[in-house]
Amino acid sequence: MEGAIEQDKIVMTGKENSKYYKEALEVYKEEQKEKAQSAGQDDQDEEEEWDERIEKSGCFVENMALQLCHADTGDWRQCLGEMQSFKDCWNKNGNNERVNTVDV
Repeated sequence: MEGAIEQDKIVMTGKENSKYYKEALEVYKEEQKEKAQSAGQDDQDEEEEWDERIEKSGCFVENMALQLCHADTGDWRQCLGEMQSFKDCWNKNGNNERVNTVDV
């Protein structure tokens, strides 16, 4: 899976100091382990469309870190580091071109 591969190639940029990033990375690793263990089973739950799309972006961990930060603080302004990490990841992986978005 492309997103899974990209997450393993994370460049150390300081975002690892974020407690939300660390928590998101642990969740991501656990989910990948569960997927691997349940591969090929008929009763495997289908991944939600949003999760699948964000996984393909290569920025699953950064997205989750941003969500965890906002859920914890209730204030996007306190999540500017996580927001920048997600934006950097999004741009690094060429997602604007992939989804045909225009920077306005």
